[in-house]
Amino acid sequence: MRRVLCLWFPRWPLQRLLRARPELKRRAVAIYQQQRGLKVVDSNRPGVLPGTPVAEVAGLCWVAHDPAADRRALEELADWCEPFSPIIGLENADPPDSLLLDVTGLGPLFGDEAALAERLARALARQRLRVRLALADTVGAAWALAHAGGEFTVVPSGGGEAALVDLPVAALRLAPSQTALLQELGVQRVGQLLALPRASLARRFGAALLLRVDQALGRVPETIVSHRPSPEVVVERQLEHPLQQREALAQLIAALVEQLARRLAERQMGAIQLACQIVCQPGEAQFVVGLFQPSATARHLSELFQTRLDQIELPGPFVAVRLSVLSAARLATRQRALFDDPQDRRRELALFVDRLSSRLGQGAVLQAALVPDAQPEYAYRYAPLAGARSRRGPSEKRAVADLSRPLLLEPRPIALVAIAVAPQGAPRQFVWRGQSMRVARSWGPERIQTGWWRGRRIRRDYYRVEVEAGDRYWLFRSGGQWFLHGVFD
Repeated sequence: MRRVLCLWFPRWPLQRLLRARPELKRRAVAIYQQQRGLKVVDSNRPGVLPGTPVAEVAGLCWVAHDPAADRRALEELADWCEPFSPIIGLENADPPDSLLLDVTGLGPLFGDEAALAERLARALARQRLRVRLALADTVGAAWALAHAGGEFTVVPSGGGEAALVDLPVAALRLAPSQTALLQELGVQRVGQLLALPRASLARRFGAALLLRVDQALGRVPETIVSHRPSPEVVVERQLEHPLQQREALAQLIAALVEQLARRLAERQMGAIQLACQIVCQPGEAQFVVGLFQPSATARHLSELFQTRLDQIELPGPFVAVRLSVLSAARLATRQRALFDDPQDRRRELALFVDRLSSRLGQGAVLQAALVPDAQPEYAYRYAPLAGARSRRGPSEKRAVADLSRPLLLEPRPIALVAIAVAPQGAPRQFVWRGQSMRVARSWGPERIQTGWWRGRRIRRDYYRVEVEAGDRYWLFRSGGQWFLHGVFD
C-alpha cells in the first residue's frame, strides 16, 4: 500500500518572510499585494485579516508579497527533506504551501512510520517552522488531514475513509463554489457527502467533485511530481569517431532509451518531459519530448524520440548523444480488471496525445485552461496537453448549475437582429444566419461585468434561450443591442 506524508506550512508567506528577515519579528508587519487595490495578504498584528484594504490599516511595516520567493523557499525545504523520501513534490496549487512526500516502505528505516514523521517534525521545529503533518494512503487524504485535522496525524494503512468522515468538505480540495453550495444544502462533513448517491452528485456538481472524493479514497491514483527541475535520469554516449548516418543515430538513441527506461523502472518513475542533445562537429541539435502521462516504456519513448528525430536537421556529423529526463513522476500501480478496464482507454488516449504532440509539436496539441477573467471571451487560454510539469487537476472555477455555459463559444460576439423585444427578458424572436428563430423558453438574466480598472467597462445581461426547433443559444444584451455569444451542444 502506498503511503504519503503531507507537510502543511500555515501562513507560509509570513513564515517565510520572518525567517528571511528575523529583524521584523519584533515589529508589526503586514504583507500586501495588488488585488483590486492594495490588500493585506497576512499580518502578525492581531485583527488585521487577509483582504483588508491597506488604506484602512496604519502603523505597520509593509512588505510586498513575493510569491516567487515563497515558492523558492518551499523548494529549498523540499531539497532539505530528501533524507526522508526520494520523491518529494509541491502540492498542485497556486500558490503552494504544502509538501508531499512518498514514504512508501520507508517506515522501517526509522523504526516505523510514526517515528519517521516525528523525527521530521522535530527537525522542522528546530528550524522554527510551524508545520502540520499527516500520513495516509493517498495524497488527498494526507492533504485533508494536514489542513483540517490535528497538528500530527498518522492514519493506519486502510483507515483513510474512517479518518476523513468528520472533516469539513472543503478538506477534499473542492472548488470554493462547490463547497459553498454543499454547505447551503446542509452537507458540512465528508461523511455526509459520502452518504449521498454518486449519480446525484455527478448531475449536480459534475465529475470534478467525484474525482476529488475518489482521489482521497484511493479509487483514482494521484501522482506526486518531483519538484526538481534538474534531470531525474541522464544517459549519454560518446563516440570515438564522428558519424553521419541517420540509421546509426536512430540505433544509438534507441539503445540509450532502453537504458533510460530501465533506470526509470528501477525507481518506479515515469518520464513526463525528456530532452535529447546531439553534439555535432560543428554545433549541436536538441529537442524536447513531452508526455501526457508518466511512462517508462522503452518502445513508447523510443517511438516519440524517433518521430522528433525525423524533424531535426543536424549541423554536421555527430559525436555524442545525451538523453535526460527533465520531469518525472511516480508510476501508479493498480490491479488490472478482469473485463473492460477504463484505465486501458486512458492509456490509449495518452499514447495518441503523445504521438500527435511529437509529430506536430507540443504547441499544436492544446487544452483549454480557465483564466480568472469575468469576460467570457478572455476567460480561457490554451496550454500544451503533453509535457506539463505539474499534474492536471480539476478546475477551481466551475459552473454551479448544469449547462450554464455553452460548449461552443464564438471568438467574438455576433450582433443579432432581435424582434419583439420585451423591456425585461430575452427576445421572443431573433434572426441568425438568415434564419428567424422563435424563442420557446429562456433563463436569465445573468449579469457579467468587468471592473473600472480594465479601461472600457463591459456590462452584459446574458440569457440562455431555447428556440422552437430545440436548439439552445447564449445571448446577451449590451446597451440596446443583442448579441449571440455561444451555442449549447
